[in-house]
Amino acid sequence: MAKAIPNFFPRTLHKFCRWHIMNKHKDPLKKLYKLFPDLKDQLTAILNHPLMPSEFEDAWKALIEKYNLHDINVMINLWAERKLWISAYWKEVFCARMTSTQRSESMNFVLKRGFVTERDNLHIFAKQVNNCVQARHEAENAEANASTGTRKTVTRYGFEAQVMDKYTRAVYSVFRERQYHSTAFRIKTSQDNPNNYLVHHYNQSKEFAWSRHEFRVLADEAEGRYECECKLWEHTGLFCHHVIAVFEHLRLDEIPSKYILQRYTKDAMTNPDFNRRDYRTTTEDGTSIEYRRTILYSEAVKIINKGCSSEAKFQIPNSIICLQRCQFPPGQ
Repeated sequence: MAKAIPNFFPRTLHKFCRWHIMNKHKDPLKKLYKLFPDLKDQLTAILNHPLMPSEFEDAWKALIEKYNLHDINVMINLWAERKLWISAYWKEVFCARMTSTQRSESMNFVLKRGFVTERDNLHIFAKQVNNCVQARHEAENAEANASTGTRKTVTRYGFEAQVMDKYTRAVYSVFRERQYHSTAFRIKTSQDNPNNYLVHHYNQSKEFAWSRHEFRVLADEAEGRYECECKLWEHTGLFCHHVIAVFEHLRLDEIPSKYILQRYTKDAMTNPDFNRRDYRTTTEDGTSIEYRRTILYSEAVKIINKGCSSEAKFQIPNSIICLQRCQFPPGQ
């Protein structure tokens, strides 16, 4: 796969799934966790927090030195493949929070975790699959009922009310959790540029490299530009703790719309570019009918939305549609 992807998908970045990497080495890691009770928390901190590449390497080496893990095979293997699964090395690549294939395998996990085992007979498997589907429907209905309730912001900042109104309930929950953790960060204005801020964790512990780093955040209200050197927004499309802390520091009223991606909003399915019901039914030239239908429908919806805004804009597409409809042969 590693050799084929650059040839057939030259614009695709091939990386490893972090969950699979850790799962592959879970047995030797468990042995290390038993020997060193604090190792798991410190390793997790290094992997989860937005370190820069050099800081990750320093933190990893300090961890190895602290527990004398220089000759442990699992740690050697994890280090050797670090650039293929540690996101610090490809922060600028947008992945929409899909750094692990575990997300796409969640239903498989739910089924195996709570309903079936590899020892079940076929008739039990079929029955349990139905129970699983029913349980998922009930959970979705409960979520739908909850979403009809009135939500309240944690603060009275204008930007929080904005994202609550735009984001889906699930994404807003992620934002609100990050907003809560952002209160643990302290802010200093850079002496070089008043639009640059240095953000650091209040507990600058020597135990964790991430807590000692000052993240540089650019916040230019005049140009509507907000960037952090951790590049979490570029990587996932959602703001990091550091930028949110600056939002609160500035008491920002509104986040520029370019930073609120449609994929995370309640209008995510408006004008979809892809139809998952594409069954690959092809035309004579081999092109998928559903593919063409999806593209035409997407473009038509955009025109319809613009054409409904005024009588003048309505007449332009309407006259073109009538003219084009007459061009098709009878019966087609």
